[in-house]
Order: sequence, then structure tokens, then C-alpha cells
Amino acid sequence: MRHAVFLAPFVAACLLIAQPPAHAGGLPEDVPQPPRFAPDQLLVAFKPGTAGAQIAQAHAAAGAQVIKRFDAIGVQLLAIPSGAVEASIALYERNPNVRYAEPNFHRPLVLPTEGRDPMLPTGLGTEYFALQWGLNNTAQALYEVASGANVTGTLDADIDAPEAWDLSRSNENIRIAILDSGVECTHVDLLGKCIEERNFTASTTTADLLGHGTHVAGIAAANTNNGKGTAGVGWNARIGSLKVCHEWPSVDFPYLGMCDVADSVAGLMYAADNGYRVANMSYGSDPDPYSPSQAEADAIKYAWSKGVVLVAAAGNDYASTRHYPAAFPEVISVAATDRHDNLAYFSSFGSSWVSVAAPGHDILSAYPNVACSIPPDDPEGCYNWLSGTSMASPHVAGLAALVLTRYPGITNVQARAYIENSANAQGALGQNFRAWVRYGRINAHLALTADNPPPPPAPITLSATGYKVKGQQKADLQWTGSTASMNVLRNGNIVATTDNGATAYTDPINRTGGGSYTYTVCESVGATCSNEAVVVF
Repeated sequence: MRHAVFLAPFVAACLLIAQPPAHAGGLPEDVPQPPRFAPDQLLVAFKPGTAGAQIAQAHAAAGAQVIKRFDAIGVQLLAIPSGAVEASIALYERNPNVRYAEPNFHRPLVLPTEGRDPMLPTGLGTEYFALQWGLNNTAQALYEVASGANVTGTLDADIDAPEAWDLSRSNENIRIAILDSGVECTHVDLLGKCIEERNFTASTTTADLLGHGTHVAGIAAANTNNGKGTAGVGWNARIGSLKVCHEWPSVDFPYLGMCDVADSVAGLMYAADNGYRVANMSYGSDPDPYSPSQAEADAIKYAWSKGVVLVAAAGNDYASTRHYPAAFPEVISVAATDRHDNLAYFSSFGSSWVSVAAPGHDILSAYPNVACSIPPDDPEGCYNWLSGTSMASPHVAGLAALVLTRYPGITNVQARAYIENSANAQGALGQNFRAWVRYGRINAHLALTADNPPPPPAPITLSATGYKVKGQQKADLQWTGSTASMNVLRNGNIVATTDNGATAYTDPINRTGGGSYTYTVCESVGATCSNEAVVVF
């Protein structure tokens, strides 16, 4: 057992657990908060049709230069004078041609500090499928270092992967975008899996220096049935390493990495435009102080419109606080379960916004070989146990690949419906999963045994009219196509949730002067949204 699993200083993880008590986002109370956003960057969106000369004039007034353009959603990433973020936002927001201006938010990667990870037992050689309780729970015992004992799981507290693989093993034409810290594509369990490695961050390398992305990729689509390492849920699916989380070598803030919103936008747009059918996002942050990004919301909508199945980790606050991008309505938000089908003690939850649960506690997967002090091309490879909703999310991404192969030609709307509608509402010990999430814990076998593809939802048509009462802005919204409870979004942020049966809402904006607002309404359960309706004052 030369490649024993361990937690080394190399380990870092986005949306991994940290010791309680913690700040929002899972940071321990004695750890300083990282900077909220880049001190010298902005994301700005101009209204469609704004002349280039007017855009250039706005940038000149702010002393800004364009770093990146996301033309499909009308967003630009700008370099501005350091320390001028708030003032520059105010300047842009006074411009009638600007839809919104926002910081480039940081999202920290923090060390897992649980310290109760199992050890590899002897006698298994290098084949570790027997340890993957989330795929096939036989009540197998895992030796826990902290307790010094073998601790068993609960029979069938799993996603029924072997039964599912009898029906679908995906195929290499199904591509899963791993938006993460990079992937060690030379790892034996991922060899031949990577289509490409792209870096959208300030890092100087595509390599996974944090370990997180490699672990996530292995869960989604490791080489399976090859007699080595672990099995990936997506079996034959291939992956793209889209690096959107970078190293953070700062002595002032003890984090090993950071995921910036602009990099998330870049990765999402690339995946949408380059043939990826599934995107996994095991990163995120709270709405306070990390407000939902309108640029990220636009990128999510764009990727969804291009047919991508979007999956994201729900978060690790053990609270119902919404995390983004998971809480965007187009995304399958994933909570974590343990070996007994209980909600993992760290997992975020909320049946109003978390779609499904999946195994996420004590998950074994591939890990960069340097962490085991072995060469990059080692024939056995390095493996590690990690816990977090980061580990739950790629179980769902891998299942999406199986579903898309099992039912050729279906849409992302239909693929999502297969995954959600087939989830187990009850756990192996009788737990009510729907007390924690909307649909239940995923069941890969049931997702592949539906008789017919679920029909796409009827379109929701929205209209909006703006007016003023005593100088105060208001907007009347009306829609057809759904009488479900609806989330009303103004500029990408939820401002209200209607009762079932409502088909109209008046938004009391209560602001004076000019400006514009972009509205959508989305069913509060699921991802069906209306068209955009713009109100200009």
C-alpha cells in the first residue's frame, strides 16, 4: 500500500468543510475574511445597441481598460485604478447606457479540517471500488483514524451505480466541463479522459496545484473497470479541465486558492460554445457579503440556453442560506449525504432551492500524484478522501452523462427532469429527504428506467410596464404559461416569490430618477424561466 491516502499540506478545497464555528462560507471564526473582490477590476454590462464611442467614453471617464469581453452576454471585464471599485461602480451606474456594474468577487478556497477521514485497508491492491460506498453501499466498514475503529455504513444508502451501468455507461461524445482548479490529466485514473486543459485564471499554469479539481473529475468520470483506482459515475464520458480557480499565495490571507466570478463567467461561456453537454461547478459563496453576481447569472442563462446541464455544489454552512451559482434557477443544486443516507452534518439544505442530494462525505477519488510523493506517470496513482458538497455535485454531473446517452436527443430540460423526478424521496433508514431538498437523493438506476422522456415545460411569457407614482419607480409584471409559485428576478436578483396561482406582480422599486431594470420570472421549483422584459425610466 505504497500510495496510502492522507491529508497533506497540499490539500485545498472549494466548498469543502471547515471546523465549526464558522463564518458564512465555512471559514473558521479565528480565520480572517479574505478580500471580498479584486481591488482593481469591474464587470460592466452595457445595454444592447450602445455605440462603441459611448462605451469608450464611459471607460475613459472611469480610467478603465478592457481586459476581457464576453460579447454574447454584453459584459466586459475592466481594469480600473486600484481602490476605486465602489466609486467606479457609482460612476457607471449613473450612465443610462449601463445595465449594471459590479465587482469581480473573490470566492476563497479553504482547507478541510475534519480530520476523521478513513484510511485505506490492506488487501485491496490498487482497486478501490469496494470503498466507494456512494456508488454501491454494502454496509462496508471504513477504518476511521480518529475513532480507531472500523465504522460500517448502511446497506443501499447509495445511488445504485452498478445497476445503472447495466443500462448506460455514457460515451466519449458526452463532455463534462470540470470548472475547477484544474485536473491532473496524466493521473492513471484520468488518463485519456481529458479533451483539453484551459486556464481562465491569473495562474501561470493549467495544472491542478490544489487537488480539488482532480478529485472532482475522478468522481464524475474516472476510468472505470480498468482494475485500478476508483470508478467514475460517468464511466465513458470525457472531461474538459476548465481552470476557473487559481492559487492564492498570500501571507496575509491563509487560503490556498480563489475562484473569481470573472473566471467563472469565462469558463461557463467557453463550455457553452464548445460542445460541452454538462458543466460541474463545485464552488460558490453566500449572498451576503458575496452578493449574487449579475454577470454570472447572465453566463448561467447563456449556458442553459445552449443546452448545457448545469450542476453545482449547494454549500457547507449546514443552513438554508442560498449559495451561488447553485441557487440560480437553471442549476441543479446538490446537497451532500453520508454513508447512512443522513444529510451530511456540514451540508447546506433547503427544499425551496436545493434540488437533490448525493453522496458527499468520506468520498474517495483521484488526487495529484505529487501529494503522495510519486511521479506524475505512476501506474497506480494517488488517491484521497475528501468531504463536501463539492464531492456530491460531480456524482450528479456523471449521472447527467449517463442520462444523455441513455436517451439520445433529449434537451437539458429533459435531462434535468430525469435526474430530479427519479430521486429517492426516502432514505435507506426511512429518512425524509424532502425535508432537506426538493426531490431527494439521486438514484442513477431509476433515472435510466423512465418509459418516456419527460416533456419540456410550456413557455412562460412575461411582459412588464414601468411607471412612477409621486416620482417613485414601479413596475407591473404579467405572465402566462405557469401558475406555479414564481421567483421574480430584477437584474438577476430575486426580489419576491409569488403564491401558487399568481400571474402578476407589482414591483415597488421605490427609486427616483432614471435607470433600467431587466425582469424574469422563474418557477421557484425547477429551472423554467420566462423571457426577459426590460423596463426603462
